Amino acid sequence: MIKPILLGLFFGFSLYYIGANNYHNILDMLRLRNMTLGKIIFFAIGFAAFLTGISAKLGILDIGHFSVKTMHLGVVIGGIIFGLGFGAIGRCPGTCPAAIGAGDFREAILAFVGGLIGAFLFSLSYGKFKAMGIFEKLNLGKLTLFKISDKFPAVFNLGHQGLIIMGIIFMLLAYIMPVEIRK
Repeated sequence: MIKPILLGLFFGFSLYYIGANNYHNILDMLRLRNMTLGKIIFFAIGFAAFLTGISAKLGILDIGHFSVKTMHLGVVIGGIIFGLGFGAIGRCPGTCPAAIGAGDFREAILAFVGGLIGAFLFSLSYGKFKAMGIFEKLNLGKLTLFKISDKFPAVFNLGHQGLIIMGIIFMLLAYIMPVEIRK
């Protein structure tokens, strides 16, 4: 019970420390004005992929226990809605607690309430979406980018090496990405 709390506090502090709780920093990144936050995110994704690939290759981590969600049209539509909301308000579920901790209640509460309303509306319309076949359109199953387990189909048959290579590429992109793209 203490481990998730400590990890959550560390995550929230990290978001606060890098400025991901600040609406203006997120907006500047999305508008390609200041990519400092983008560079940090790219590096973090790369570093996590690299560590995951190395850990799995060494047998420290069993990726077969990861929860891979089914890829279908509903996920694509949900991602678009999430992206529009994130761009409009500069908040996502991960940044809300950090924003509240920093005293930015308005946007965080608005994002939280919006998420609850969205989840409620989705639960009310789930049956209609299912009847329309949305969850069967573009149904690619529990698809992964790299073949990390025989349980899941993959786009590339690279396995753990793919995670390691992708991690290195993302970290290099973060390193060479300019801080300021346009004014």
